[in-house]
Amino acid sequence: MAYTNKPAENKRVAKKCLELKAYNAGVTRAYYSAFLLIKAYLKAKGFDYAGYLRQYYGLMEKEYSHGTLRAATVTCLMANGKTAVDVYKLQVIGSLYDKRRRADYGYDDIVEDELKTSLADLDIVISTVA
Repeated sequence: MAYTNKPAENKRVAKKCLELKAYNAGVTRAYYSAFLLIKAYLKAKGFDYAGYLRQYYGLMEKEYSHGTLRAATVTCLMANGKTAVDVYKLQVIGSLYDKRRRADYGYDDIVEDELKTSLADLDIVISTVA
């Protein structure tokens, strides 16, 4: 499967998880859909992630780490003519990531409304990096 198809596949699975009441798995798939979409966007724009990391983080981070992804994306969006409003919308990446961590490692289960919010947040990411 082509790399660019993976975000859409993960979104379809996340939506199916809503039907199946598999909220933890759905939140995880929603986050990874956003993550893969952003990674594809950065690659398509020719973003120098390694150079970005050297400038802002030194040698302590690896490319496309979850902890650096949002800031790198903001830098790339601004360099490609997106507005501050577009950039502000990407705050949802933090929420997607936090819920994914809770779903994968937390004690309490994710609930239906949290998956619905993750799917809505994913749509915001899609519209921002499209």
